[in-house]
Amino acid sequence: MAGPLVVVGGNAGGMTAAAEARRGAPDLEIVVLERGEHVSYATCGIPYLVAGEVASEDDLVHHDPASFMRERGIEVRTDAGVAAIDPEARVVTTADGRRQPYGALVIATGARPVRPDIPGIDLPGVVSLRHLPSARGPRRILAAASDPRVVLIGSGPIGVEMAEAALALGARVTIAESRPYAVPALGEEPAARVARALSEAHVEVRTRARVQGIERAGETLEVVIDGDRVPADLVVLGTGVVPEAGLAREAGCATGEAGAIAVDRRGRTSVEGIWAAGDCAVAHHRVLGRPVWIPLATTATAQGRIVGRDVTGRPGRFPGVLGSWVSRFGEVAFGATGIDAAAAAAEGFAPRVVTREGSDRSAYMPGARDVLVRLVWDEATGRLLGGQMAGSGEVSTRLHTVSTAISAGMTIGELAACDFGYAPPLSPLRDPVELAAAAAVGDAA
Repeated sequence: MAGPLVVVGGNAGGMTAAAEARRGAPDLEIVVLERGEHVSYATCGIPYLVAGEVASEDDLVHHDPASFMRERGIEVRTDAGVAAIDPEARVVTTADGRRQPYGALVIATGARPVRPDIPGIDLPGVVSLRHLPSARGPRRILAAASDPRVVLIGSGPIGVEMAEAALALGARVTIAESRPYAVPALGEEPAARVARALSEAHVEVRTRARVQGIERAGETLEVVIDGDRVPADLVVLGTGVVPEAGLAREAGCATGEAGAIAVDRRGRTSVEGIWAAGDCAVAHHRVLGRPVWIPLATTATAQGRIVGRDVTGRPGRFPGVLGSWVSRFGEVAFGATGIDAAAAAAEGFAPRVVTREGSDRSAYMPGARDVLVRLVWDEATGRLLGGQMAGSGEVSTRLHTVSTAISAGMTIGELAACDFGYAPPLSPLRDPVELAAAAAVGDAA
């Protein structure tokens, strides 16, 4: 290519693309422009940083800018936000007016938190957790309060993880969730396990809740929820994110679902010479067979690898995502993969659902714990479509099993017939995943 590879955005998608491009082109000039102060950091570790389970911000930074130059010859400029892209001249202009030519451009600008139209949402003490510096305020506020109180608006995985972090710091916690139950992405039965764990930890969960405003009350805050005034030293917004795609749109790149940048399965946008990866872009969905927007670090890194290869003449094809995720609250792990029954019905499938509880090892073994498995499949074809799980036992590896089965195009019957390993201290005679699939095909006691 004529000119350097320029990457806009220095976290999962962008840095993975840069590193993969370096592997394919040892002599290529690569420049990364990052508007923040860190690159290559673990956003998902922020709740554990707030809790003190992770000791410092540095522990969440995989590589600093100097190490990228020293070890890989990649120039990283922090505090270098991009103001505009000129695709005809192949130049990006930074916020301070510097012009950076490019031969190829990767946009990896990520996503930004949604800030609902709630009166008082911009008051000090109301925070969104998206970048490492965003953890500093919550840690300071909770450390300073003698009897800290936290209100979490939204109960997605990050919200639940923040509830655990706040409890670890001695806070009283209230969750305001607008939908009928907490962690709605799980499905009702697995979500009930998480709700029970929250209740046992004395977290107040208000479902079907309407947050009407946030007000200053002396040195602290009050959150008005369905007319009740709930005191808070800290309010954490867990109301989702939207793709940071404005630069790409202004450069002429087409957009897709949720306004995310439209890319093909090689990561190419509609504008010649521009690729995109990560939370700012759509991704092919293995079950739905079309582009979707699912902002996850795993998706960002996978897309970044494909983009880095394609830019350097090693075309690949993004295999697709299932939106797999896993989380934890206390002793209860939970997660999901694929699509749920409602989404399956909306896509024209005839969804069936089975839910079974099993043990993560033989029940007579010390330490045996429960795992609830919920599987979704298509009645007409038997095709496995999704799974949701929760329990105090080992959830993540079983979720990986279901994700792998969906990726392989397996039917519910084929999953039931899989040869699972058995040893009493490690896995029961009938694994919870196999037991659920067997129940679906009438082969479970």
